[in-house]
Amino acid sequence: MMAFVLAAAAGLYFYTHPSIPRVPPDIAAADNITFYALGDQGSSINQWWVARAMEKQAEKDGDPDFVALLGDNFYNVKPLTLDSASWKWNFEYVYSGKYLNSMPFYAILGNHDPESVDGKNVEIEYARRHLGSGRWRMPADYYAMDFGNVGGRPLIRMVFLNTNLSMDDLKKEADFIRDNFPNDDHSPIWKIVAGHHPMHSYGKYKHPEEAAEFSERAGIIAAALMDAHVDLYLSGHDHNQQLIARGNEPVYVINGAGGAETYEMRGKSPDLKFARSDYGFARVYADAKSLEVNFFDTQPHLLSSFVLLRACVDRPSACLKAVRR
Repeated sequence: MMAFVLAAAAGLYFYTHPSIPRVPPDIAAADNITFYALGDQGSSINQWWVARAMEKQAEKDGDPDFVALLGDNFYNVKPLTLDSASWKWNFEYVYSGKYLNSMPFYAILGNHDPESVDGKNVEIEYARRHLGSGRWRMPADYYAMDFGNVGGRPLIRMVFLNTNLSMDDLKKEADFIRDNFPNDDHSPIWKIVAGHHPMHSYGKYKHPEEAAEFSERAGIIAAALMDAHVDLYLSGHDHNQQLIARGNEPVYVINGAGGAETYEMRGKSPDLKFARSDYGFARVYADAKSLEVNFFDTQPHLLSSFVLLRACVDRPSACLKAVRR
């Protein structure tokens, strides 16, 4: 029944939204960058509502540059293969339209993304072989990308992690974070890291029994984030939307609200600046002077906005300001 509903929805959408070619922006040379972030996309009609909201918002934004997928990209009964129908129904057909059709999707692996072919992860191989539309980007277990350029410096450098790895491999990832964010004249203006598992949460993974599974592992990554003076850490795993700002740590954005069944919030704290247990996505806008984080629902309605000013030399949590609209 669900397959029929999804097929009908896809057919209606393609009939009423014919593909319109669009020349994508030059990400490498841009002096401002806009991207969307979401994880835990699921495999239900809710994933489609979030995707449609992203396409609507992309039309308003004009030229968004890319999408960051924060892990748990597929929830399959059968193992994912390179020719699974899930690639069409849970990626290619879902994230479509004038704008989404021409945007790259930089993805990371979540705890529901373990399938391999010939000893290699299926999602990495799909990217390496340029299958489907070619929008799926995941060159390795963990990798770094530069977006934009201001005065010869990357506007954004984003490190994409695999937080499912062994403790020894997590330590290598921690060193990878430090190596990619040197403190010199060529360092990026904004430092962002994306990993599936949150460093902190006030949702389901606030519960001690749930949090214990990643507490020691999170400590390895969190130490590197602070050593490298990372501005923003993006994650999913908790199926809700949160923004957390605490101490000397980066600003934490959780958006595991991409389509899988949502989780209720379980905790309160002055560090928790925004929280919502429903579907939606986050948008990040950055230029040389500021970085803004916005949360949207499936309409899309703008729910909450926060800004970091680059001129602020204090820790990110102290520099973060709510934007009143």
